[in-house]
Amino acid sequence: MDFTEHDAPNQLVHILEERGFAVVAMAAPGPPDAILSSLAAALRLGDPYVPALYRYAETKGYSASYADIRSDTKDHHPGFSTTAGQAWHVDGLLDDIGDIKTTILYCVSAAHRGGDTLLFNSLAAFAELREKDPAAAEALLSPRALNRRSTISAIDLNATGPVFSVDEEGDLITRYTDNETCTWNFAAGPPGGLQRALAFFRSASDNPRYRLAIRLTAGEALIFRNDRLAHGRQSYEDKPNARRHLVRALYANVPTMPN
Repeated sequence: MDFTEHDAPNQLVHILEERGFAVVAMAAPGPPDAILSSLAAALRLGDPYVPALYRYAETKGYSASYADIRSDTKDHHPGFSTTAGQAWHVDGLLDDIGDIKTTILYCVSAAHRGGDTLLFNSLAAFAELREKDPAAAEALLSPRALNRRSTISAIDLNATGPVFSVDEEGDLITRYTDNETCTWNFAAGPPGGLQRALAFFRSASDNPRYRLAIRLTAGEALIFRNDRLAHGRQSYEDKPNARRHLVRALYANVPTMPN
């Protein structure tokens, strides 16, 4: 949708509540920080959230409110500065499940080829699993199910928690991740349940019923619920006149309608 449309913020809130994500074309080019700030203000998201991983001296270089995601051979962040694809994850490796509720990716410029952002409706997949195999679904609720560890070489930190949980409002939330940061505790939950759950999710994440690829163009922003969807990225190829550059901002709040 176009951010200049009448009642755009309210429309976005409705779309995000229904689908968990929205793509919006911003009004005019400008500094990405200012564009993200205006979008966050319209959605009443508050100030950007700095993930726990980036609050340490060893990682302070990544603690900016607005993070540049683009190829940079001088930097060694395992996700931000590489053209490689990214497997399924939620933002907030060390943060408690549900702490980071909203992610915005603003596109400054697109790659020459590839670089689509991938979304996985892990909540819908969980609902199907709970119908088919309740014991496997129960394993994903175990507080010992999934450990995530930092892959930034400068710091050795990790956090263990459930893959799914229920928040204070009674809504299901997720930190489903399946990448190089993960160690799965197959002893958690009913015997054999976590193995079956992981196999189910790996299959479901390739199913078009639950998976979507979004290619942003310059001036577009992807807003999604980080506590409801997992995301990833296709690998990409840059050319001198087509270099992928996204700017990311995270928020502890959900979008709400203006008063």
